[in-house]
Amino acid sequence: MKKMRLIVAMLLATALLLAGCASETADTTAAPVPTEAPGATEAPAATEAPAAEATEAPAEEATGETPNIDAIKEAGKLVMLTNAGFAPYEFLGSDNTVIGVDVEIAGAIAESLGVELEVVDMDFDAIVFALQSGKGDLGVAGMTNTPERAETVDFSINYVDSQQMIIVQEGSDITGPADLTGKNVGVQMGTTGDLFVTDDLEGVNVQRYKTGPDAGAELAAGKLDAVVIDAGPAAQIAAANPGLVVLETPATEEPEQYAIAIAKGKDDLKAAVNAVLEQLIADGQIQAWIDEYNEISSAESAA
Repeated sequence: MKKMRLIVAMLLATALLLAGCASETADTTAAPVPTEAPGATEAPAATEAPAAEATEAPAEEATGETPNIDAIKEAGKLVMLTNAGFAPYEFLGSDNTVIGVDVEIAGAIAESLGVELEVVDMDFDAIVFALQSGKGDLGVAGMTNTPERAETVDFSINYVDSQQMIIVQEGSDITGPADLTGKNVGVQMGTTGDLFVTDDLEGVNVQRYKTGPDAGAELAAGKLDAVVIDAGPAAQIAAANPGLVVLETPATEEPEQYAIAIAKGKDDLKAAVNAVLEQLIADGQIQAWIDEYNEISSAESAA
């Protein structure tokens, strides 16, 4: 019996010894798995690079490098704000639609963006506020880039040089800006001519009109002594009203530059506008349009 117990005890001891050996063997065989890491770590590294690239592309889209251009493209149209009483830059054609140099320029910008052009005719002095309110994309209205306006809107590069001129009736004793003191002088409301007569001259009775032609008609009717307006429109007004002449002496000494007004913060749109303007200027296209629409507006005035 004791012998039998001894045999059983020996068998149990042997079993425990074998189990311990098996455990050690399992530990030593499991240990080499991390030693295969060179192959294992290279695979995750290779998969991480594409993952980083995949996250970069959506980040650029989310940033929106051209948000204002994207919005215009989504709308399918570029909205131009203007005042159609400023030939040859913007005026009503024979079919009562707004045409002119500025409309052609805005049309070229719209084409570059792949959208249609929509022209909105409004009072000149309302254009800047309308841009600030988001009612249009561009103010293209023979608008002079002045420090005062630049405080509220951004401007493109300059695309036309002009000067303020004086229109009078033939035989008038007015020969220059100094003679406007004490006179009734008509201007287009909110224009550079308005600012010049109001701020730079003293003793002038300023009469403001929605359009230059309106002021010209009042001058022709003898209700004004003179009209001060940009050179291009001045020539058109004189041509449309027999008895009116444009003085050779400009009202202002320094030329002014027309530029396109854009709401502040729309840098992507401003860059696109400048790119088109630079190309049009380099090609001589803007001057060609000025010559073309001078003829058209003169012919329509004569008719």
